[in-house]
Amino acid sequence: MEAGIVAGTAYWGYHAGRSHGMGVLLAILSPVVVFGFWGTVDFHWLGRRGEAVRLVQELVISGLVAAALIVSGQPTFGWALAVISIAHHALLYANGDRLLTDRP
Repeated sequence: MEAGIVAGTAYWGYHAGRSHGMGVLLAILSPVVVFGFWGTVDFHWLGRRGEAVRLVQELVISGLVAAALIVSGQPTFGWALAVISIAHHALLYANGDRLLTDRP
């Protein structure tokens, strides 16, 4: 799923650029921004609600990237990313795992 998000944001970034140079720059920077947002927030301080908020964050990010792929002309990959994201999270919880691990 994460690889799809990196590839999807890079693809969107490249096609959002008005020139080749701007496209390359956006292809590099857009995954950095997305994963910077994804990783900078520590949800442990929210206590029991942290898990739910982290889930919402991950679903919003993967949903936005899926939508970006769709509007960038790659609807098959966009829908595939959306399905993979939902399946990943469903299987994660069905297996008894969590997004937030306990701190050491």
